[in-house]
Amino acid sequence: PGEETPEEVPTCVWETKNEEGEWGEGTCDEGFPVGEGRMTFPNGDIFEGTYVKSMIPDPVAVAEAEAVAEEKAAADEAAAAAGDGDAAEGEAEPAEGEPAPPAEEETPEPEIPLIPISMRQGKGKYVFKPLDETEGNELSGGLYDGDFVDNKKHGTGTKTFPDGSKYVGSFVDDAIHGEGEYTYVSGDIYRGQFEKGKKQGNGSYFFAKSASTFMGNWTAGAFESGEWVYADGTSYSGTFQDGKPHGEGTYTYVQNGNTQSGEWQKDGAFVGGTIKAGV
Repeated sequence: PGEETPEEVPTCVWETKNEEGEWGEGTCDEGFPVGEGRMTFPNGDIFEGTYVKSMIPDPVAVAEAEAVAEEKAAADEAAAAAGDGDAAEGEAEPAEGEPAPPAEEETPEPEIPLIPISMRQGKGKYVFKPLDETEGNELSGGLYDGDFVDNKKHGTGTKTFPDGSKYVGSFVDDAIHGEGEYTYVSGDIYRGQFEKGKKQGNGSYFFAKSASTFMGNWTAGAFESGEWVYADGTSYSGTFQDGKPHGEGTYTYVQNGNTQSGEWQKDGAFVGGTIKAGV
């Protein structure tokens, strides 16, 4: 029987526009895409923007060096533990006047070679493969339009998700991080701070259905303390747990400015104290 023909590995397609504005073969530097253009990836993703040729540490050499370092650290830890055991058993110290054993020479860190690579830099648009490939749904897989640094979303940009939700704001190392605004498909809107993709710090969350708003402090995506402002302007200030008031807090009624402090019970009931007249 004849040998099987190996499957052809799909490749990326790099194109740049000519003077007539038509896409053609892309500009390269020793085979590496450079300048403004369009990159179509084998999985169907498309990037339009700028590529810059850069030199980076060889990832294979970096991984090998890290593996060696981990092995050495484990060996050193085992040797130290064995040394502590010998000392506990009363191993003899060098006699007075005798030279101490020579210290072990430190193994020099391996030199990591640099390799060339093309990286997305500056402004650009990355369109993910459409989930619906019918006409008019080219953006159904979502997209990112904004700043890139060393191939990563980094700086200011807009990310639209496949479900239609959208984030506008700061990115760091590919993650939503910093100040921004996230609009959900439901119409809910969060404005404030993020940390590695989660609400963190000061922010407000507007609920479209009830027209009410959480305003205050968030931790790991959860609202912890602050003010809940209702559609009519009445507000509740206190701590929250699992998206609900928890513990002690105070209501301020918009009609007359009266306030009432109290505490939430385990059964979800609010036990309030004396209502104080507003100023």
